[in-house]
Amino acid sequence: MAVEHMPAGRRALDVALPVAAAGALVGLVAATWSGLWQEPPTGKLALVAAVGVVPALVRVSGVRRAVVWASLCAGAAAIIALAAAVDSNPARLVRGDGPTWTALGEIIPNGLGNAAATPLPLSPERASALGALLVLVLAGAAALIAWQIVVARRPLAGVIATATGLAYRWTLVPPLRPVLNGVLTLLIALAAFRLAGPKRATRANSGRTALVGGLVVVLALAGSVGSDRAPASWWDWREWNFGSGRGPTSLSLKQNYGPLAYPDDPVLVARVEADEAVPLRMVALDTFDGNSFVLGSPQATQIATRGRLQLVAETQGASRDVTQKITIGNARSPFLLAGGRPSEVTGLGRREVTVFDDGSVRLKPSLTSGITYSVDALVPDPGPSALLAAAADQAADPALLSVLPGSGLGKVQVPLWGESGAVPLDPEVFGQYQQVYQLSRRIIGNAKRPYVAVNRIEEFLRTLEYDENAPRSIGTPDLVDFLITSKRGYCQHFAGSMALMLRMNGIPARVVVGFTSDAGRFDPDKSSYEIIDRDAHSWVEVQFAGFGWMPFDPTPGRSVPNSASVSSPDYSREGIDIDDPESSIAATAIRPAPSPDRSLREPEGAANETPSQGSGARRLLWAIPAGVLAALLAPLGLKAARRARRRRGDERARVLGAAREFESFLLDLGYPPDPATTTAERIRASWRELGIDAAAIYGLASAARFDPSVPRVGSGDAAWRAFAAARRGIGWRRRARAGLRFRSLRD
Repeated sequence: MAVEHMPAGRRALDVALPVAAAGALVGLVAATWSGLWQEPPTGKLALVAAVGVVPALVRVSGVRRAVVWASLCAGAAAIIALAAAVDSNPARLVRGDGPTWTALGEIIPNGLGNAAATPLPLSPERASALGALLVLVLAGAAALIAWQIVVARRPLAGVIATATGLAYRWTLVPPLRPVLNGVLTLLIALAAFRLAGPKRATRANSGRTALVGGLVVVLALAGSVGSDRAPASWWDWREWNFGSGRGPTSLSLKQNYGPLAYPDDPVLVARVEADEAVPLRMVALDTFDGNSFVLGSPQATQIATRGRLQLVAETQGASRDVTQKITIGNARSPFLLAGGRPSEVTGLGRREVTVFDDGSVRLKPSLTSGITYSVDALVPDPGPSALLAAAADQAADPALLSVLPGSGLGKVQVPLWGESGAVPLDPEVFGQYQQVYQLSRRIIGNAKRPYVAVNRIEEFLRTLEYDENAPRSIGTPDLVDFLITSKRGYCQHFAGSMALMLRMNGIPARVVVGFTSDAGRFDPDKSSYEIIDRDAHSWVEVQFAGFGWMPFDPTPGRSVPNSASVSSPDYSREGIDIDDPESSIAATAIRPAPSPDRSLREPEGAANETPSQGSGARRLLWAIPAGVLAALLAPLGLKAARRARRRRGDERARVLGAAREFESFLLDLGYPPDPATTTAERIRASWRELGIDAAAIYGLASAARFDPSVPRVGSGDAAWRAFAAARRGIGWRRRARAGLRFRSLRD
């Protein structure tokens, strides 16, 4: 019979197409993972991705002893990847260089710790261990993808591995252009599957594709159950929630006073380059609706911008200029994020802009991940003595002095603070809030100046307890319960209480939402700092004649850039007559946040805690690969348990158990014995198809099954030794693949 040989060109093409498919998928993963860094180490990522593919290329190269050479190349690739991960030389790694091996030993423990406390994308100087760990994971992913496609010829497995790598990256840092990225990824995956896949579709392949598609639909439906935006969430993929997966962070304007529930992993909201850390203001809430401060209906002016926005930022008294370069991280905001009073904003691109009279700026389309813009702003800081001489603003909007006490009562219009102080009102007009009003009157005391009242209320509130899981009462307004009963809360409680008490006494006040600046993340050497989701914050703005709206922060451990606020570490009574009881103010700052230049460490306290590496979502994130590994190793455990069960019993049972174990092994190899054949035919088939001698084990099994006499002592051990000898007749690679298959477990 003539043997048909495949042409050399056809053989080369048969190898080249899967190699091209693997290269496309590995390149896609490497390029996508570069987005995990603020400044991507492009050369390093390309290197580890390339060396990860090399062992698969050598394995199919056709050289003699390809397995040996592929193993050597895998070792060399591992050395190169390890050295690249810690920015070292492979020669140092081989020589056993102490610092290099120390750095390698810190990758996993320190990398996991960084993963729980470091916002992404990574900056080059921060969390080097986490960066090294990601580099090594990328090298392993490249090797897995290439091996599945080039060597194992399993394009579906390679595409699934690629999709897992892409999903991991997009879960941590969503792409800047999700639609474009998704389309390109789909096209590359389909092209790779076509290059490495079968030449024609078969019924089995169609069934497998339908199964995979069905699983995707089931997972999508299951994931949508956790969304907060039913009923549309079942089809809105942006709202699906799988464990630690999340979309861009958005700052909620609702002051609902419920327990705070941050994601276990910090989310990077923005990076700010500036000479000082200034809170990023978003919008003011100027209406009290009976329970909390909400966004009212401020006057607005609509303008169009092609990248540059001019604003009015008039201040009286001392002020300083601040320039901020803000890069949005994994966040989305319809309002401009800026510190101080912005005068000019550049880099917004073509957007429809709405400027409100409270100083906030709404943008359409919203700010999203990756957008960078610059802000020139003024930070007013007239100091305590200047504000002490200021009166309440006679031009204040009456709406900023109104309180809706709820419980069916009408809106209370409070008279503006006068020269002799606040006008006393009947507490009963405030309904359920009358105790709050009476408390405010006791705190303010004999104050004649608005600033004195502001100072005393802010001082009082900063002595209360900060608690992100503050208890809630039933039937009592949250702010009443906070001030009168629990005296525990977080920024929404503190800011809402201060603004409410000031309004009750005729001082225009409102709540502002935005992001505070954390001194622990300010780098004075680089003049930059990071804003994360835990920095979401509410503070207070108070209106003074001649100075406009000034920020104050009643929340312990937080500060605003206003030395007249007792939250500021720069607060001082210098130049003030402290002997005047009507103008007596706090002697020192009350529980201020540390200055940015004092320490680069994360500040202590409940408000600034970050989760440990054992936090829930991080454990879930690392449980995914652990679960995959457990699923791969599950057949080994189940088969070990089955083998132990079959080795028990008397001699006859142990012999028959060895024979059944042998035939289960044949089934996993892909050569199931025909139940219609005789023992002799099975022995010949094993020799013909697999080259193993099964005469001994089948002979013992026939004797045990058909001989009525009791099997001799030791025949069970002999049968299991015969099974081991027959099993050794198969190459180790085929034995390993058979060990990972479930087929015999279903038989």
